[in-house]
Amino acid sequence: MHREMKSLAKVWQIMLGLFIIAALLAVIDVQAAASENTHAVAEIQSVEKPVEHMVLLGNARDGALEKKLLTGPTELVVSVISDNCLVGYSIASTGDIDKKQYVRVWAGEESSSIKLVVGAARVVLLPGKILKDGPPQGEELTEVYEVRDVLENVSVYGQKIDKICLPVEYRHHFERSEPKPNAKAYVYFREKIADQVSPQMSVVDDFGVHRLTCQPSKKFMRVILKYEFHD
Repeated sequence: MHREMKSLAKVWQIMLGLFIIAALLAVIDVQAAASENTHAVAEIQSVEKPVEHMVLLGNARDGALEKKLLTGPTELVVSVISDNCLVGYSIASTGDIDKKQYVRVWAGEESSSIKLVVGAARVVLLPGKILKDGPPQGEELTEVYEVRDVLENVSVYGQKIDKICLPVEYRHHFERSEPKPNAKAYVYFREKIADQVSPQMSVVDDFGVHRLTCQPSKKFMRVILKYEFHD
């Protein structure tokens, strides 16, 4: 009887150990997924050689291509796990800059949809790389995004949504990017997450190499499950 009790105790200890290991692995997977879908956002204070360039840019609502004058860079979005970045350029003002549009977003699998009131696209984000010693880390980014201000207070998971970031078509000389069917979309939150942005940084994108002076990150960008425009 005593021997059987000892055997049962050993089995229980093994099962408990396996359970703890599985739980830790689950936590690690969740943290890794969160990191892959989270980016620090910082404003750019100065640029060594500012860019002013005309491109063709699509509209996330209907896909229509229009000529847009881009100036900047004005902001920098940095991955928390690789050397990938998105380089932001201001879009020259248009006549419909204050026109309100409506987007419904789903933050996650189990969340209900949230209705956002947004303005016209004010910024475009181009894929880039942060220049460091050695080869850059992480797969190449290909998506180009428009950024729209969220005009009315809306929160998810207790955090106020500041902007929405949606994939769009982009054409510049021989460079062309179209959103993939599984392209991610993002929302901005007003909260600092990590010191991923250094005061002095160099990045490269479709317009070349830029030497930037940046403010510390005061926002972060997080992936959303899906979105839909509504009238």
